[in-house]
Amino acid sequence: MKLATLAIALAAPVVAAADTLPKPVQDMECLVGTWKGGGTLAMGKDKANVTFALDCKRTSAKFGVLCTFAMGGMPQPYAETDLFGYEPNTDTYHWFSVTNAGETHDHAAKLAAGSSKIQWVYTGTQDGKPFKEVVDMSFAKDARSFTVRSESFVAGASVAVLDGKVAK
Repeated sequence: MKLATLAIALAAPVVAAADTLPKPVQDMECLVGTWKGGGTLAMGKDKANVTFALDCKRTSAKFGVLCTFAMGGMPQPYAETDLFGYEPNTDTYHWFSVTNAGETHDHAAKLAAGSSKIQWVYTGTQDGKPFKEVVDMSFAKDARSFTVRSESFVAGASVAVLDGKVAK
């Protein structure tokens, strides 16, 4: 019984604090909503027009944002589940993604004060070679639309570029 009392005592301040979210956590609200859009995906000499559908909602007592993303216009539809959060001890945002292409990436970003642009970076390996993904998101002032540019590099060479725009 003492363990349960301790757990409640420790959890109470966290639940109470959820009503007054830190500003970086509040700022993730710009992701929340249903988004539609499109753009282009270039891989080598191949280029395709693609469509985007993104649905995001708050999670974990409003401390995170959970999204599902779908991209069409390719031979195989692309599906992704994303979890966004903020880590205050390092002042870093994290975006963990899992895709139907077998990718699991933990992107990290720092946001400059007053900026509407955030750059996410993931580094890892692909086929034993260094892999880097850089995703730039630029939000409109009203947070009703944003542009995205994602570029992937294998051993320093660009292998894929995705450009697009979505709106609520």
